[in-house]
Amino acid sequence: MLQRFLGYVLFIPFIVFYSYVLGPVLKAVLLPGGLAILFFILGPEAFFSHWRKARSSQSDIAVTNNIPG
Repeated sequence: MLQRFLGYVLFIPFIVFYSYVLGPVLKAVLLPGGLAILFFILGPEAFFSHWRKARSSQSDIAVTNNIPG
């Protein structure tokens, strides 16, 4: 019983810290960093071309229903 209680006392603060503090900080650092790396790898023209394609509407993609019957 005491071991389980100590486990919760140690575990729950780390989960809360990761979920509400470290998670958003990592997202704020890693997402722009990953985009910057792609920018340097692809070059500005290709990067912005792919960025515009990703942000555009997906009306040019044909969706088919392949359910038989």
